[in-house]
Amino acid sequence: MPTLQQLRYLVAVADTLSFSRAAEMCRVTQPTLSMQLRELEARLGARLVERTRARVLMTPVGEAVARRARAVMAEIDDMREIARRDDPEAPQAALRLGVVQTVGAYVLSVAMPALRRTFPRLRLQVREERFDMLLRQLLDGAHDAILLPEAVERPDLESRLLAVEPLQVVLPADHRLSARPLLRPADLAGETVLTMEGSPDLQAQVTRFCTLAGAAQARDYEGTTLDTLRQMVAAGMGLSLLPTLYIRSEVMREQLVVARPLATDAPTRALTMAWRRDTPRARTHAALAALLSENLGPIPGIGG
Repeated sequence: MPTLQQLRYLVAVADTLSFSRAAEMCRVTQPTLSMQLRELEARLGARLVERTRARVLMTPVGEAVARRARAVMAEIDDMREIARRDDPEAPQAALRLGVVQTVGAYVLSVAMPALRRTFPRLRLQVREERFDMLLRQLLDGAHDAILLPEAVERPDLESRLLAVEPLQVVLPADHRLSARPLLRPADLAGETVLTMEGSPDLQAQVTRFCTLAGAAQARDYEGTTLDTLRQMVAAGMGLSLLPTLYIRSEVMREQLVVARPLATDAPTRALTMAWRRDTPRARTHAALAALLSENLGPIPGIGG
């Protein structure tokens, strides 16, 4: 039978597609990790990982085994948490939080001081992932909870709305509209809007907004980081619609760009925390969500 350690090594490789990063994550040497994975393949009688000089790929069997391994490890972690009676102050208590890049760092930074005061011994392990991967990884047990930029309603998940975050117009400091403290959608007529990656709901809102405003929506840069979009605006490549919390943490100290709230029809994001309904740590997750909500909202528009 496979050992739990071998399953952990396999999941690390599946998550990183890198033997060196997986070994670092598991705090073992790369030869040790490689040897254990070969032994796992021998025990299962199947090839799990394709190794080449250029890259590491999971075989279909490897992906299936890794998915089940995540579920096994999640069950074991749940057993440990049951033994701790859902105590967030337990010495080894940890919470694996999955986030999208356009939400994670700047949202958590707002609430981090309060999190440390309230749960001083809770180890928060934050991992960024693509939006379309987060729900699947939560259900597979790779995350204990996730932060999403939209509401989620599923019978197998609990979720809490943390805040409703409006998007604001970010434009070059010398732009013709920069002197106005508040913008109307019609003010953006004829402008090019660089759009960020987002949920289907947010993308639909931005598309409707650009159509209403008579602005051209540039989709070529979806998936680009918020920092890169800000720099592209500074370079005069167009305007952008960026989240208010990001503007609060990054744009307001920038000299080359400014942010202006919209008077009407601003697209919004529903910042949401979700976790599996059957987790034994539901009380801890709910308390964490309440603390995040208290520190994030309400989120007003920010003027100049």
